[in-house]
Parts: sequence; C-alpha cells; structure tokens
Amino acid sequence: MEEIIVESLTLKELFDKQQTLVIPEYQRPYVWTPKEINKLLVQFKLHQERTDEKPLFYLGSIVLHKKDNTLEIIDGQQRLTTIQILSLIKSKYDFGIKYSHPISLKNIKSNHCHFSSNNFELIDLKNINITIVIVENEDLAYSFFETLNTGGKRLSGTDILKAHHLRSITRIAERNKYAYNWEEQQGNLEAVNKLLAKARRIDYLKPKKVRESIPDKFASAENWKNILTEDFAEKVGKEKLDIGYSLVEIEDNTHRIVSDKYSIRQPLNEGKNYINYLMSFSNLYSAIFETKNKEDFYSKFNNKMIDQIDGTVDLRSFYQLCLLCFVDVFGRTNLLEFSLWLFRHIFSLRLNEQSRIYEPTVRNYIDNTKIIERIFHAYNYHEIITYLKEFKTPEIKINGSQVKQRFFNKCCDFFSLNNPSEANFDENLKVKIEEIVRNHKDEI
Repeated sequence: MEEIIVESLTLKELFDKQQTLVIPEYQRPYVWTPKEINKLLVQFKLHQERTDEKPLFYLGSIVLHKKDNTLEIIDGQQRLTTIQILSLIKSKYDFGIKYSHPISLKNIKSNHCHFSSNNFELIDLKNINITIVIVENEDLAYSFFETLNTGGKRLSGTDILKAHHLRSITRIAERNKYAYNWEEQQGNLEAVNKLLAKARRIDYLKPKKVRESIPDKFASAENWKNILTEDFAEKVGKEKLDIGYSLVEIEDNTHRIVSDKYSIRQPLNEGKNYINYLMSFSNLYSAIFETKNKEDFYSKFNNKMIDQIDGTVDLRSFYQLCLLCFVDVFGRTNLLEFSLWLFRHIFSLRLNEQSRIYEPTVRNYIDNTKIIERIFHAYNYHEIITYLKEFKTPEIKINGSQVKQRFFNKCCDFFSLNNPSEANFDENLKVKIEEIVRNHKDEI
C-alpha cells in the first residue's frame, strides 16, 4: 500500500516546513487573472467580517508529490502562486517557489503590477487552512491531479492530456523538450484535439451511440474534457512505441509516401507517440487554417470566404474537419483544388430552402453524404475530387432571405461569376473553380 499523508494545517505551517516546493514540467503555467484573484480576496474579506465563532478560512486541498527532498505541486499552483504574489506586495513572505515558464512569469509580473496599486487587506497565512495530500508514487499523484480541480480556472482536457503523456516520458531532458514543444503550440491544441476527436468518432464502424456522443457547440468544457481524456488518455496503448501510419503509393519498385507520418484514426500509445501525433496535426492546422499573413490564392480564399462568412459557423466547423481529414490522407499537394470543391459541397446548404442552418442540419448532411468516410476510403485524391465535381448540390432558394442574399452576393463577387442567378449559380461556380485551379496549379 502506497503511503499517503493527509494533514490539515495553515498555510504558514506549510511554508515553515523545511522542504522546497517545486512545479513539475507537466504542469500548466500560472494563468490566474485579476478576476480570479479579486474573487479570492472578496471571499476572504467576507469570511473576516463574520462575527460568529468561525473556523479558519479554507483554501481547499493541495496535492503534493514527495520527490527526494522536494515537494512537487500537483494541484494548487494557481492558489499558492496568487497568495505568494499578494504576500510579496505586502513585503511579508517569500515562499521560495521557483518559476521558469515564460507564461507564468508574464502573468506573475502582470498581477504583481496590477495589485501593487490596489489597497487590499493582507491575507494572514495563519488564518488560512488547507488540507495537504502528500503522495510518494507519481502515478498516484497524477490520479489526484486528474480528479482535483479546485479554485479558479479549471483544467481543460488538453491540460490533463499534457500531464498524462509527459509523465510517461522517463528521461528528464526528453520530458523537458516535449514540454517546451507543447507550450510553443499551446494556443491551438485544444481546437486540434477537438477536431481529431470528432474525426475519430465519426466512424461508421463504431456504434451509433459513439458517433452521436460528439459534443455540439453548446457543450460544456467539462463535457469536452471527458471526451478528450477518454479518447486520448484512457483508450491509448501503454507501449512506448512511436508508430505512425500513412498512405503509400507503389509503382514498380518505387514507394512514395503520400501524407505525413501520422493518421487521424490510427491507434495511439501514451507518451511520445500521442504528443508527436498531436504536434503533427497542430502544425497542419496552423498551415491550412492560420493564413492571415499569406498572399497565395488559397489563403485569400480562406481569409475572405471561410473565415468571414456570417451565419455559417457550423458549416465552417465541418468544412475544417473535412479539410483536415483530406490533408491527413493525401497531404497538402492538392489543397486548393479540394478546398474549392469542398466549399461548393458543404456551403451549398447556405442557399437551400431552409431559412437557418443549425448544427444538427450540417451533421445530418455529413452523415447522408458520407463525405468523411469517402475521404478516408479513397485510394487517391482524384476519386474524391470526381465525387465532389459530380455531386448535385441542393436547389437554391433565397426566398427573400437577407442572410442568403448576402452570401450569394459574396460568392458572386469573390468568384467573379457572370450574370449570376439562382438558376445558373452552381454551373457558373463550377466553371470558375475549374478556371481557378488551372490558373493556380502551382499553389498548394
């Protein structure tokens, strides 16, 4: 039985202990803002103003992993760092916690500057009660990390995945390298994880309840956290092999790898395999969706049509999902051609007889056309392009809708359609797409 020490004490008693508090590499950075800090100060002030026989102010549980002569903070970094900032402003206590993460240092400095000019009441450490849980086994410490999210900003599913996979990398230098790479791409990892989870669950070989379990845009952060940790922590393999799968074309004795190393729906192992898989798709995501400062035609199309169309957020979401799946299978060589035909396929819903486009409508459309499965099961990109060219789009019915008319006009302007009408719009669009592909065949 692994030893677990549970102790109730004051913050002052914790910091009087002769053990150094450190923050492990897999922890997310310090992210509290003045909003969370003010909330804590208000709670403490209300507690102090009570006139009854009150207990000490309870700050929650702090989970620590005992490692050699140090105590790693597993849960409680945000609260402890905040108390340290406030104490330093009042020139009272330096807890000796060391920080190296640039985001942590930036936020600590920002909060220190903000509250240095505020007249707040010092929180006396002798009046703050905490429960500390000290464990010696790292796996046990991590199980607490997963389940105990007290205080202000709760951990996202991606935060938990970071801890889960970094801890399985045993070599410290290697773990630090992966932690640094993770933080370098932190900005889009949650969005990428969600797209990957959707693509893995929209699989017609899986039970219907799995396909229908994908959270919609109104889903809570907790719902998404459960999905991501289930798919990318609980269901990954325990082997340490970093394996990828990709499409290979063979002609005579020549082998040509068509796509990148990793495949969206491939089986995964914990640690380096999952992290490399995620970083690979994060790089793809940046290359094909973050195009604001690029001048090629694909970027112009993405910036002016995909990112700017009003009332089509659900169409855009599934467009991005399909585009990522295509690049996963066939690489970026024919990205422009596919994106234009995919636009015609998915965004044609904006002009059909329905006055509004809701997420269930788009999901049903994706299910009925099987576009994602067609991408994954195509042997070459010509198969999927041929399908998209021959696809009969829904009949256009603007019916006086201002939103539809704006979209219609925007398409006509961007693609320079000649004498457009509801009757000839789709044929004109197909002609223009063919023309654009011919004129920009050297672009991705």
